[in-house]
Amino acid sequence: MLDIVTLGEPMIQLNALTTGPLRNVNYFERHVAGAEANVCVAASRMGLKAGLISKVGDDEFGKCIVATLRGEGVEVAHLKVEKRSFTGVYFIQRGYPVPGRSKVFYYRKGSSASRLGPEDIDEKCIESSQLLYLTGITPALSNSCLRACVRAADLAKRAGLKIAFDVNIRPALWLDRNPREALLPLVYKADIVFAESSETKLLIGEGNSAKAAHQLMAKGASIVVMKGGDKETVVYSEDQVFRQKAFDVPVVDPVGAGDAFGGVFVSGYLKGWRIRECLTAGSVAGSLVVMTRGDQENIPTESEIMDFLKAHETAEK
Repeated sequence: MLDIVTLGEPMIQLNALTTGPLRNVNYFERHVAGAEANVCVAASRMGLKAGLISKVGDDEFGKCIVATLRGEGVEVAHLKVEKRSFTGVYFIQRGYPVPGRSKVFYYRKGSSASRLGPEDIDEKCIESSQLLYLTGITPALSNSCLRACVRAADLAKRAGLKIAFDVNIRPALWLDRNPREALLPLVYKADIVFAESSETKLLIGEGNSAKAAHQLMAKGASIVVMKGGDKETVVYSEDQVFRQKAFDVPVVDPVGAGDAFGGVFVSGYLKGWRIRECLTAGSVAGSLVVMTRGDQENIPTESEIMDFLKAHETAEK
């Protein structure tokens, strides 16, 4: 039995060792990444059992991903190795053209994970889990991936699982398709929704965080997390509102912070934590991730989150 099950594309990240445009970068650092894989690692480090449904290529990068996730305690029984295609790769350009920001360049079209389909969703795996975690990235990869997400969500609903959905719109993946048409039905199935105001503006025509959150709750969500990046994240639940300003930390690479936040937030939720505690812990996780290259390296354990908060409280006195 899994606490959290998710489906999406694990990839190899090649992160520039120096800042500036990639045309001038000579050295890259290899990391295992991918939104859903990051969530699984976060849950595992929080002491929960998480599993990833996906595909990788029968290549060295695919072997690296399987070995890394298995080493993190992630269940990889449903991570299939496909001989017909390849493992996805993406490059990170840091600090250019906007200082402190990163830009992503994908090389994943036609990858093994893009061949994921509804037939790859194991009904027993879904039904024996507590929470299904989906993102808006996987439906963007292909029509078959979208159908896989819909099947997983329908199975989860039927089995009474909680569903978390991180809107996570990547414009580079939606060049020839409409994200609103594909994602909105999945958003409306979710109990917990993670979104940015620009994403709710695109999906439901509302960019005001409070109004958007209440619209989403009217459609069925019990918790809406409006992510604020390096500013303030606000969580709406029934008649309660919780706010968390971003912690002041040095930023090396912000990619992956949202995945760490989401993975830790839902882990705390499954542990029975109060929403305020989930929000604070998720914010700590996101803050730690931006301090280094790579998405998974700085995802904290529960005890490390407590250490961070104690040090932060001491510094503020």
